[in-house]
Formats: sequence, C-alpha cells, structure tokens
Amino acid sequence: MRFKGDLGKDEIGGLLLALSLPAMIGMTVQALYNVVDTFWVGKLGPEAIAALSICFPIQMLMIAVATGTGIGLTSIISRRLGENLDSEAVNAAEHGIMLVLFYGVLVTILGLIYAGPLLHTFGATPELFDSSKDYIKIILLGSILMFFGILSGSIIQAEGNAGTPMKSMLSGAITNIILDPFLIFGIGPFPEMGIQGAAIATLIGQMAACSINFRYIFGRQGQLILSLRNFKLSFYILGEIYKVGLPSMVMQLVNSLIMVVLNRILGSYGYLAIGALGVFFRVQSLIFMPVIGLTHGLTPIVGFAYGARRLDRMKEAIKKASLVSFIIMSIGFLAFQLIPGQVVAAFNNDPLLIELGKECMRNISILMPFVGPSIIMISSFQAAGKGFTALWLSLLRQLVFLLPAIFILSSILDLRGVWLAFPASDFLAISITALILKKYLNDLERNGFPQRNNISDTQGIL
Repeated sequence: MRFKGDLGKDEIGGLLLALSLPAMIGMTVQALYNVVDTFWVGKLGPEAIAALSICFPIQMLMIAVATGTGIGLTSIISRRLGENLDSEAVNAAEHGIMLVLFYGVLVTILGLIYAGPLLHTFGATPELFDSSKDYIKIILLGSILMFFGILSGSIIQAEGNAGTPMKSMLSGAITNIILDPFLIFGIGPFPEMGIQGAAIATLIGQMAACSINFRYIFGRQGQLILSLRNFKLSFYILGEIYKVGLPSMVMQLVNSLIMVVLNRILGSYGYLAIGALGVFFRVQSLIFMPVIGLTHGLTPIVGFAYGARRLDRMKEAIKKASLVSFIIMSIGFLAFQLIPGQVVAAFNNDPLLIELGKECMRNISILMPFVGPSIIMISSFQAAGKGFTALWLSLLRQLVFLLPAIFILSSILDLRGVWLAFPASDFLAISITALILKKYLNDLERNGFPQRNNISDTQGIL
C-alpha cells in the first residue's frame, strides 16, 4: 500500500487510511513498548511498576512540548501547501528543526538539575524515590532524541507522507522491545541493570527511530527541501506554530498536572493504588494511540481542505475519522469491562493489585467509546488553525470538570470516587465539544472561510 496521497484530490476514505494507518501502527507499537517496559519491569515487583507511574508525568511533560509543537508544525505546513505557498512551508519546517535543538538542550539541563525535586512534587513515596530517579535521569539525558523523533515525524507527515514516520516509530519500538529483557535482567553478555536497563533500551530505540527521519529530511527525499544554512528566525511563524500547538501542549501539561494530583491522592491509599492506575494508563495507551495516530492522518487532510476552502472534504474527513475512533475505543471498552483481572495479572500477580486494577479499569472506562470521537473533534479545530478553541474544550474536561470531580467524589466514595470522576467529566465535555463543532461547521457553511494575511505582510524576521 502507498502511504502517500494527494491531499486535494484523493478520495477521503482512502486518503485517511493511507495517511492514518502508518501512524496508527507506529504509535500502537510505540504504546506497546511502554506496555512491554511495564511488563518486564513488573517482574521486579509492584514497587517497580509504581516507580514508572511516578515518572510518567515527567515524561508526559516532555511529550506535551514535543507533540504540541509537532501539531502546530503539521497544521501550518499542510495549510501553506494547500495554499501553494511551498517556500513558507519549508521555512516553517526549518523552525521545527531549530526548536528540536532548543528544547532538547533545555530539558536535559533543567531536568537533570531538578529531577529529585520533581519526583517529590509528583508524589514519589520514600520506597519509590530511588528507583524513579534511576529511571528518569536516563530518560532526560536522551530528551533531544525524543524531540527530534516527534517533530521530524510531524514535518514529514505534513507533506502527505505517512510511511516514513511509521518506519521510524516501528524501528524505535521494536529495538526497545527486543532490548528490554536483555538490559533489565542481564541476559547473555548484557549487564543486569534493572529499571535503568528499561530506560537505556528506550534511548537506543529512539536513536534507531531518529536515524530514519534524519535520512529522509536531510537526504532531500521529500517535497520540503530544508537548508538551515540560510535559516532566519520568524516570530510570526513561531506564533502560527504555537497558535495551534500551544493549546495542545497546555492540554497535555494539564494531563501531567492531573497525574500529579492522582498520584498524591492515590498515595494515601498505598503505592499499589498508584501501580493499578499506572497499569491502566499503560494498557489504555494501546487503545488511545491508534486514535492519536488517526488524528495524525486527519490533521493534514483537514488543514489542506481548510486552506483550499473545501468544507465538504473537511466534514467528510471528520465524520469518517470519528466513526473509526468510536470502533477502536469500543474494543478497549470491552477489554476493560470483561477481562480486567487478566489484564492486570499479565504484569504482576499480586492479589491486591489485581483487585484494585479491576475496579480502576471498569469504572474509568465507562464512556470510553465516546472519547475517541471527542479527540477527533478537538483535533479538527487544531487542524483548521483554531487551537485555542481546542484548548478551552480540553480544559473543560481536565480542569473545570475532572479535577473538581476527583476531589468531590473521592471525599464521598473514597477510592472508587477517583475512578468515577473520569466518566463523569467525559460525559459533560464530550457533549459540549460536539455542540461547538456543529456550530463551527454550520458557521463556515453559512458565512464562508475567513480571509488570511500573507506571512510576508505580517512577519518579523531576525
């Protein structure tokens, strides 16, 4: 199958499949290696699983910055290509590469200095602190690899090439999965490194992934030919990137905040409660990541259609992606409702951890099938350059609904109230998101697309 397409002419269903399937496969395998990490680390004991859960918000912070920037890059590049402004698309892509260097160096320095205080803030209990620190310091050392892998993939995806990012993600994930048991348990010539081995395997996998995207971008294999020797910083382009990307970044930063709050609340019930939620989130990622991969294919399609003023193609892409996301999330819903005990036992057979995991999974996943279409709707706003609309819709769920629900319901129902806070906030947020998207599309049909200014008329160059 050809994982490329003509964003303006190809049939929407086939185009969505061609651009989304590679990202869905790649991101599912990415999620799988997180699950495999947890599987092997779980053999070290439930404390090790809980230690990974403590580190998860810090990793989410890094991913938030990278994916938020990547979404902004994909949106602006695809819209400029849709408007036949190839030179402006190239300029935006070059800003993405420079942002890789900036964030990679910054996160590495600050993260290594403040790793200990961050872990304490994020809920590390005394028995989890040393293991958590051993893991996260290695992850932070390789942060530039993570940034390059995500942002370079976003640049390539924006030009309608989903195959190369898929190969990149698959390469990294498979390398990580293979190395995990060897480095954790010291099989063959490898030293036994425990939880540090899982982190080192992750870095080596990221190196493998980056090498593929690097060869594509700087080997001049694609439509966008980058030449950093003539790079000039444009605050207008940065503004365009973060007008769309910053809201996504904020959304994921809020996810990290929620995880911190959850870890601190769950800590009062014991580290096994933290471990139960950690197992849920790792397994849940196997369901969510294909939907996120679907948005990677949807974004350039909607962005291009918006730039070309094709409302019919925008609507068709959103409807078809929403249906696919509903089906994917329904599969996860059935697994969490029907076999939660078996899911938890695959990682660790501690009886209390299994019971806590069963209650966690069954309660949190009540409205899971409808969360997928909600993700698609929010991504559609981002693709059309309406990043702040996407932001406040997401913040409705995370801050306005979820966070208060956690405190209120936990005070009434104890631990079960923590789990039920998720479907309660989902119901309210999904309903509002659907209404806002319907109004936005109706307004475009009634009033038409807004005019845009040329970058050359408004940008400031340094």
